[in-house]
Amino acid sequence: MNALVLKIVYLRKAFVNMAKILITGNGFDLFHHLPTKYQHFMSVMKTIENNQFNKEVSFEDLFGLEFKIDSKYDYDAIINNYNVENILFNHEKLNGIKEMLKDNLWYKYFSKVLEIDTWIDFEIEIENILNQLIIFDNFKNKKHIKKNMFSDEFIGFTDFEVFNIISIVNHSGGFKMNDKYINRRNSSINIKIILEDLAKSFEGFIIIFNRYLVDIVNVFYAQIKQKSVIDFDSISKIYTFNYTPTIENIYKVDKSKIVYLHGLIHEHSDKQNLVLGVSEVSENMKVNKAYDFTKYYQKVIKKSNSKFVYIPDEKIYNNNETVFYIIGHSLDKSDKGYIDDLFKFLDFDLGLNAKICVFYYDLNDKERKLKNLFSIIDKEIIVNMDKEERLYFVLLNDKNIKKEFSRDLYELK
Repeated sequence: MNALVLKIVYLRKAFVNMAKILITGNGFDLFHHLPTKYQHFMSVMKTIENNQFNKEVSFEDLFGLEFKIDSKYDYDAIINNYNVENILFNHEKLNGIKEMLKDNLWYKYFSKVLEIDTWIDFEIEIENILNQLIIFDNFKNKKHIKKNMFSDEFIGFTDFEVFNIISIVNHSGGFKMNDKYINRRNSSINIKIILEDLAKSFEGFIIIFNRYLVDIVNVFYAQIKQKSVIDFDSISKIYTFNYTPTIENIYKVDKSKIVYLHGLIHEHSDKQNLVLGVSEVSENMKVNKAYDFTKYYQKVIKKSNSKFVYIPDEKIYNNNETVFYIIGHSLDKSDKGYIDDLFKFLDFDLGLNAKICVFYYDLNDKERKLKNLFSIIDKEIIVNMDKEERLYFVLLNDKNIKKEFSRDLYELK
């Protein structure tokens, strides 16, 4: 073998193949100024709840009331980035949502709770309600159960009235249980039926959210003024926690390249498989089999339990330089399992070729993301990977996305 051939062989070995994997969260939709925040959803629902629509509904009629008041900055951003004068919403579909809102217990509850700002807060509040239900398992006063009259036992648990579990009898602290939840034969409160009703209503809430994304958010795609200049050709795979087909609709990326980890919206509500809930329930709720509210149960029952990043069985020298780009995900503990897998992938790469690139909106967002990581991943792992530049943060803008995504597929080592 001559010197030239040997040199070519050496150079080929020196090059490392790069796999680029994109992971997106709700922030990716917000980067495109789509109204997918929790507050956006609730504001529009309030407008729908308080109006009856007799003709096609303009953007201003739907977003110029509660939404404009609650989210003025986002309202202006939508106007600047979409041809809102061309947007019309189907009034029959909006009235259909209005009908679903009337009897949904979870919507009634969340419409009264003003302290919730994000979808993470939303998940925490679900967990709080479920944890409060322990009072029914611990209740031992059978005399009161027979009479269905309680005094101070439910003080501090008035949320149950919104869910139609109890009703206030008088202003001095008197409550009655909904008769359907009283088992008079053995003088007990039937928490199983309570949970069944709450689970049925929660699935109804998910269907309402699906309709919001299908009938309202979907309308914006066709009216975007100018999409960001992002080339997805170099991206090997896209994992998204979003329910919306933003990458498909705006960038025309083939669906086969995208994995919807938490399900995907559907025009027919019975075919949607959205995963919306909590990461885990308490041991008490496990005894009562309250799994309907957990993401892992929903993934299995709704057939949205998609494969994530492949983790080898043992630590190896990986010849592939794999870069995970994260856009619009909070890195919060609600998706701890996925985040653990990413760092395990890096830890198992003895060649130190794998990296995680986290895009952030501003310094406050960067700090929040980093603190969230420290609450999930061992501090030594984060510090070492930062030191090795295998975990790095990049300001989110079109220029930086283009720069990262356009890195050469082969890099000299």
